[in-house]
Amino acid sequence: MSNPYVTADHNVEGRPASFDARLMQYRPGLLKLAGKFTKTSEERHDLVTDTIIYCLRNWQSFREDGGFWNWLYWSMRGVVGNKREGVKARITLVQDTDGVFAATRGIAPSQLDYVELSQTLRKMNTRAGGVVMRRAMGDTLPEIGAAIGVTAERVRQIENKERKRLMRGRAA
Repeated sequence: MSNPYVTADHNVEGRPASFDARLMQYRPGLLKLAGKFTKTSEERHDLVTDTIIYCLRNWQSFREDGGFWNWLYWSMRGVVGNKREGVKARITLVQDTDGVFAATRGIAPSQLDYVELSQTLRKMNTRAGGVVMRRAMGDTLPEIGAAIGVTAERVRQIENKERKRLMRGRAA
């Protein structure tokens, strides 16, 4: 069964597949560049991963006239700057298994966080998973609804259903 939200040319977020492929071609160069900002191999790989995630989230800010490598370079510099400023000052709302929200101070994600995220992403179904991911990245209900052809209320329902399904799977 094919996914109506992913085409050969674009993924769920509307990002061209060619963009993702192009980004991954630059990974070796990003690893080399990360060596200028980090001390250990683990930090270098973490920085590259964080930069790739940043670029995938902010792909729309890329302008061809500025050059892809230049954009990647400045994106990595921005990630480094954000890390230096400290993520720990950010306050995040976290929902526990009972549905209660609590404010926590954010900390930088670890490799185990990335593994858990990858496992969770594999469990998401395509449409609902895309909705949850877009909401997590700050898209509004009307924006997502317009992109997938449903109302904002329906987007909220899809998001809630998928979150509950993921929570049940996590408790099991």
